[in-house]
Amino acid sequence: MPVKHTNTTSLHSSCTQDSTSYIPRLQLLLREIGYRYEAPLPTNPGFHESFHEWFKTTLGPALSWDSNKLHNLEKASSSLAERAYPFADTEMNLLMGKLIAIALSFDDSIKDDEMYTSMAGFTQRVYLGMAQPPGVLAIYHGVLKELSIVYEEDTLLMGLAVVPWITYVDGCLMEKRLLTVDAVVRASPLDMGYQHLLEQQHHFQRSLPSPKGARIGPKCDGDKQGMLPIPLKGDAVNFPRYLRLKTGISESFVAAIFKANRGQKLPLTRYLHALPDLVFQIEMMNDLLSFHKEEIDGEQYNVIHLRTQALRSASKKGSQGREWTLMDTFNLLCDEVRDATFRIDAMLRLDEVERKLEKGERRGHGEEDVDIFDETIAKQWRLFKDGYISWHLESSRYKLDFLKKAEYA
Repeated sequence: MPVKHTNTTSLHSSCTQDSTSYIPRLQLLLREIGYRYEAPLPTNPGFHESFHEWFKTTLGPALSWDSNKLHNLEKASSSLAERAYPFADTEMNLLMGKLIAIALSFDDSIKDDEMYTSMAGFTQRVYLGMAQPPGVLAIYHGVLKELSIVYEEDTLLMGLAVVPWITYVDGCLMEKRLLTVDAVVRASPLDMGYQHLLEQQHHFQRSLPSPKGARIGPKCDGDKQGMLPIPLKGDAVNFPRYLRLKTGISESFVAAIFKANRGQKLPLTRYLHALPDLVFQIEMMNDLLSFHKEEIDGEQYNVIHLRTQALRSASKKGSQGREWTLMDTFNLLCDEVRDATFRIDAMLRLDEVERKLEKGERRGHGEEDVDIFDETIAKQWRLFKDGYISWHLESSRYKLDFLKKAEYA
């Protein structure tokens, strides 16, 4: 996590002091937003068989990972696609599962310089209509083409569904750039002008590193756990959110909420105004539900740590006028996610739809009628909202056993 070396002790101690104080706030958040836990539906054999075959014959050989790592990737990506989109058909679940798997493989390969060198040209090749190099990037591009065809009847919706997966590659490259900064010259070996800066600093006595050989700086064990060589200043308070937008892929996740199958045609304008809050809710809910695992693992490269660093640098005061802490950021983020969820529920008429369906109410005086589109949009949002959270709770990766699912049933 990128923080000043001078702030490392105080920032880490605030985490240690509040090592479990975020748990009650997380429990409260799930109650506040009306989260409901329901056991997963029976698995779709057609989806799992097709996904496993694709994994075994296509993605697995392209990654050259060991069998255990491949198994974990297959399980995580397939279960997320199925749990978050229980209303989707096999085709949609397959497309989302494949893209999630490849995106996760990029994230887990941040130390693979060869992979990231290939990724650096991905977006340009897409825009110029050039072929991707054989391997993972070619597979990724192929699945994106398939996804484009599913959404082809509404090109605006297609852009929301497809472009974030392209932007995600750039987000990964941005993270790589940040993690390879040379603190002496305040630039990465991957930056243009880096070698000129080295010359200005009279670093001729050491061999000039090539961009391909850029290495992530001193870190804790594991990927993306260490601090950025150049810490965030208070004026960069919006950067953590910007970086998350690059790596979140959330617009595509949103588009899939309202596209259960190729033939489903829900009016985009019925949920268009909710897009900013939907994107924010999905990204930040993941960050909140990942925080416990990341604290256990000592990972400090996440939105909560980054935002804490920036707010502290800006001399923002925390609770009772004290120095801003991780817990202050966690509380703030919970409040923001709660409020965003309330706005989404209102814009998608969730409470209204559920109340009318439960009681069989007719339209009240002055109310707009709830039609089949409203019902479908609200139902699929409810299923996604609950399923997405449930996937985190059920996954051993996130270590969320303290969130008892029965309490939310």
